[in-house]
Amino acid sequence: MKPLGSTDALFEKLKVEAVKIPQPELHIRGDQNTRYEFIGKSILTAQRAGIAKVGFVIEPPPRN
Repeated sequence: MKPLGSTDALFEKLKVEAVKIPQPELHIRGDQNTRYEFIGKSILTAQRAGIAKVGFVIEPPPRN
């Protein structure tokens, strides 16, 4: 998936998805370098767009 340039771009994509039936869930996957600020902005943007379910994908780091 291509990264989006702003929360406005994310909002536009999510509001299109929010009206679908059944409404899809938003799954957020962050890594150890992701700042909490960006996770919070993503959740807030999803709420503004009308997304009802937000989940977190948690996977342990790969073992090398």
